[in-house]
Parts: sequence; structure tokens; C-alpha cells
Amino acid sequence: MTNDAAGRALDLRGVSMRFGEVRVLDRVDFAVEPGSVHAVVGHNGAGKSTLMKIALGVHQPTEGSVHIAGSPLTPAHPATARKLGLGMVMQERSLIDTLSGLDNLFLNDEKIGLTRAIRRRAQRQEALALTERLGISPDVLRRQVSQLSPVEQQMLEIAKAVRLAEHVLILDEPTAPLSHREIEMLFRLIRRVAGLGAGIVLITHHLNEVFEVADHITVLRGGKVTLSVAPARTSVPDLISSMLGESKAAVKSEGVTRVDVAAAPALEVRDLTVPGKFETPLSFSVKRGEIVGVAGLAGSGRSTLLRALFGAARPGGGAVRLMGQSYRPRNPKHAIRNRLFLIPEERAEYGLVTTQPIVDNIMLPVLGGLTTWRVVRDGRGADLAHQLMRDLKVRARDHRQVVNELSGGNQQKIVLAKSLATRADMLLLDEPTSGVDVGAAAELIKIVGELANQGTGVLWVTSDLQELLTVSDRVLVIADGRIRAVVPRDGEDFTEPRLIHLMQRAGLNGGEAA
Repeated sequence: MTNDAAGRALDLRGVSMRFGEVRVLDRVDFAVEPGSVHAVVGHNGAGKSTLMKIALGVHQPTEGSVHIAGSPLTPAHPATARKLGLGMVMQERSLIDTLSGLDNLFLNDEKIGLTRAIRRRAQRQEALALTERLGISPDVLRRQVSQLSPVEQQMLEIAKAVRLAEHVLILDEPTAPLSHREIEMLFRLIRRVAGLGAGIVLITHHLNEVFEVADHITVLRGGKVTLSVAPARTSVPDLISSMLGESKAAVKSEGVTRVDVAAAPALEVRDLTVPGKFETPLSFSVKRGEIVGVAGLAGSGRSTLLRALFGAARPGGGAVRLMGQSYRPRNPKHAIRNRLFLIPEERAEYGLVTTQPIVDNIMLPVLGGLTTWRVVRDGRGADLAHQLMRDLKVRARDHRQVVNELSGGNQQKIVLAKSLATRADMLLLDEPTSGVDVGAAAELIKIVGELANQGTGVLWVTSDLQELLTVSDRVLVIADGRIRAVVPRDGEDFTEPRLIHLMQRAGLNGGEAA
């Protein structure tokens, strides 16, 4: 251990990581000083998550060393990291809505007395001291989590992590669901935690935010550090260039479809609002045969938009027309009946019944047309499943194979088959290639392109900007709860760096992205 490592909150030296033949981190040096905020940025697949999992002890690095507050992380295990004083607040919330803030704070770490009863008075005294030290209102301890605002929930998550981790706190996209005012509140808390001596690691896609709160910025690309600098010595364009590499600055992709500009819209949205997410009315359209991409950072509302159109989230106002007819989404069943179909991001949770056969999944949205006197006609269902499996090249033993036995790519094809069974005029795709291999992703892109060429309208949400540039005829850029830009394929902004620039939040003080 070097003297430098001894004085640092977190020190990763020469860290490399291989999964099989794939090198995901290549000799990375990363250090966090006590009392400082160190931002980590990088495009999808840059290695940010793997690096943090190594710091957490989830992965043992192939090469290199990890020290927390001067002590080596051995053995590599989350329990060891916690014992050494490192904690993390994940992007996905860990709080239980039906419990109070106080109960959540001590969840799975309750103070137990000699009689095996919880020492509630001792817990409350410790919690009050902690909230006072962090400048958090003690009111969050009394109320149920379901009654707390998003920023109060995030503050409670941080307090929970700080209670168990005194030296290092890793925050993964902590501002994603928050408004500008709430972000400023959260940043005050982050600075306060740093002021108590902890080293903070901030993982974010919101590049403007790092200039508001970070003392240092590290950029990862392809598993390597491409920039490590103080905020005063860089800019948003410099960060984007370091994230992508100069060779990508003007990349344009060939499209899957070409749209007849005179074609009537498959979907028209006018002044749509969604309480808590889109307070500024949204207006846009998708022509028949057009693939419209949707770009936005975590928390921008991309998925909320699709869910509102599908009837899974309640719009506040506005008007929607589907294939020229007035359409007000009431629920998913109503959307499917109107030949609008959503392929959700969480396919295993919302798109499939994974414990049931392929044929049963494909039949689900069209059972009404496959029944006589409420008895399902299995022959017609089997014929439909065989046809769609053949058309989509689903790799399975037969139509009776259980879905959870299939690969991720083939599971996604089954979700797509459900939409084809409904003969959807409008497809809403939320991260359709997530969790599938490159070959399966290419097949899905080709299939959707063919559907568009046959006249289906497509709204395609993905965080993979290269994919978005490949498939889209136009791109809607969403930030700050509004459509900030509509970028046509032949426009000068139809490049990855420009989309990233447009996706950034407006400045926290109300200005545009730098």
C-alpha cells in the first residue's frame, strides 16, 4: 500500500477486469479524496458499473488493488466493503413504501435488546442525531415512505447509507427522478456529507450537474480512463468528446426505412400532460411507416410517455388520435383493442408470463378472438403461434416450450409476436434490444424495420444512441419534462455527440445546456 492510498477514501490502482475473453476494464486508476465529490461519467458500456461493483466487492478484479480508507478490500465481498466504511445508493430504490422512514433506516440492522425486542427509543435517538448532522428534516422519520416526496426518499436513502458507511458513499444517478429545485436540495446534502469527511462518488449521465457539485471528473470509454480533470479545466463538449472519441463526432447511420412525407399519421399527440412528469404539454406525431426514436437521460420521462399512451399511466390532459380516430387511453386492454401495443422494458415482469408456454403468451392479447362460448380453440392458437414463430425465426423446441427456458433474444421475439398477433397499427418499444446479444438485436431491428415498411408506426425508446441513429427516421429529444428538439435524419444534429448535448438538462440555474 502506498502512502497515497493510506490517505484516500477510495483508491483503485491498475484495475483490470475480464469476463471470459472480453476485457471490460483496462488498467484503471481511480481515487477519491476524503471530503470531495468525484463524478464518473461515460457512455453505456464504458465500464462505470463494473468499476463500482469492484469497489463494492461484488467482483474480484482480474488485476489491480482496491483500498478503502487505507485498508485493502480482502476478501472482495460487499460485507467487507461495508465493514471498511463504503456504502452505495443504487438507482433502484431500496425503501419499503409501507414502513416509516425510521423503520427503513434500520431495516435489517435493528437494535435488539436483551429480550430480543427492538430498542425503538435507541433507534430514534440515533436517527435524530443522524438527520441533524446531515441537515435532513426529522419529519421524514415519522412518515411512511409512500408519503415522502422523491427528494425526501433520496435523502432517506443517503442517510441509510451514511449510517453504515462513514468513509465512501457511491451515488448512482441520484438526480434522475428529481426537479431542478429538488436537485439543488440534494446537492446541499451531498456537500454536507462530503463536509463531514466522506468521499463521494457520483455516477451520472447529466453532464451539467457535475459542474455544479463535483470537485473532480473521471471519464471512462471502453474500459479505460480517457480524462481525469477538475471541472474548471473542462467543458460539456470536452466531456462528450472524451466519452465518444473524436472518430464518432460526425457519424451518421443508414436508416431502416424511408417515409412518404405525405402519409397520414398513425399517431397524433397534442398538448399531452402527465402529472409529476410532463407539466409542459407535449405535441408530436408518428406517420404510418415511420420509426420515431425517443432520446432522453434517466428520469427524463421516456418510459412514462409510452406508458401514458398505452393506458398504463394516467394522462392529465391533451388529445390523442390513433389512425385518424380520437383515442383516449384508459388501460392497456383498451389500447390493445385499438391496435396499439407496448413492448415494455421489463419484459419478464410486464411483457411475459415466463412460467407458461410460448403459445399461451402469444394468445394472451387475442384470447377473445380464439374462443367459442368461452372455450379456447387450441388449434387456432397453435396455428397462430407456429406462424409467428416461423416469421420471427424464434429458436425453440416447439410452441409448448416454457418461455423462461428461452434466451433473452427469443423471449423478446415472443413479446413482439404478441404485438403481431394483435395486428398493431402502432408499436411502442421501450429498450427493445436490452439484454439480448448482438445477433438477436440485429434481427429485431430488421423485423421492426420490415413492419414499418408495411405501414406500422413505431415509437422507439432506447438509451443506446447508436441504435437510435440506426433505426430512426426522426428523433424526439426529451429533457426537463419537455421535447427540447425534433432531429430529422438529414439534420446536422443527427449524430451521437449532438444528441447527448441536447439530452442534457438545462442549467440548474435556468440556463440552457452549455
